[in-house]
Amino acid sequence: MRYMIIIVLLIMVVSFLVLKLCLVKQQMRKIVKQLEEPGENFISVDFVDRDLETLALKINKNLDLLQQVRVEAAKSEQAMKASVSMISHDMRTPLTSVIGYLQLAEKNCREQETLQDIKIALDRAKYTNKLVDDFFELSVIDSNQYTPVMEKVNICEVVCEEILANYLEFEKKGITPLFRQADDVIGVWADRKLLVRVVQNLISNGIKYSTGNMEFSVIQDDKVVLSISNSISHSIDVEKIFDKFYRADASRNSDGMGLGLYICRKFIEEIEGNISAYSNDDMLSIKVELNPSYKFRP
Repeated sequence: MRYMIIIVLLIMVVSFLVLKLCLVKQQMRKIVKQLEEPGENFISVDFVDRDLETLALKINKNLDLLQQVRVEAAKSEQAMKASVSMISHDMRTPLTSVIGYLQLAEKNCREQETLQDIKIALDRAKYTNKLVDDFFELSVIDSNQYTPVMEKVNICEVVCEEILANYLEFEKKGITPLFRQADDVIGVWADRKLLVRVVQNLISNGIKYSTGNMEFSVIQDDKVVLSISNSISHSIDVEKIFDKFYRADASRNSDGMGLGLYICRKFIEEIEGNISAYSNDDMLSIKVELNPSYKFRP
């Protein structure tokens, strides 16, 4: 009889321990599931166990600290972007003045050696000014300081204007721009300022890396599609071409910081469009998809 009681008690203890172990495992799975959920959700436990409750309290404490760190980091990042924006803006005026004085000196200089030095300084000043403009635009768009002003924009007109504006640059590189323009006016729903900047960056990028002519086309279907194609002399990773600081030529001697196409992507996203790139043999094509204006009412 005594052994029977002992056996029964052992069975009860083992059953209790197995049940408790199952409940603990169930709670651990619940904790893991709560931790895997997005957001900063604090965890909770249903099963009363001192060790589990202590574990939950410590996890929640760490989650609370993590949330505070992220909030502070976001504030610091926002303040840094605002500072970059202000510094870039303040640098634009003196740089513009420097370029103006250098252009005046270039016009009035009669000594060939001095003239060559002025041209070099002017090129470097223009390059620096381009970098400052890129950083300014980047800081503005990343810090959400700009609200797009959406309106109907004649995209063919924008492309034509920017091709003409870069006529001298095309001529210097021996590039002939070929624009297959539609007969009808094609309007897109976009912020004109952002769209112009996108076209400028795409043309600048094409002139920089093209080894032949550049082809432009605009077609309209469900979307309005602007395509710009140019030949290239080396391979380009089209999966990374719109990443920040990506450069086809990673050497320090290449011009630019790899921001132009990244800015294009950010601006196109702001006006609810899409931009992509693909290469075929020695040709690079960039395609911009935009919403046609007839689908919207001002």
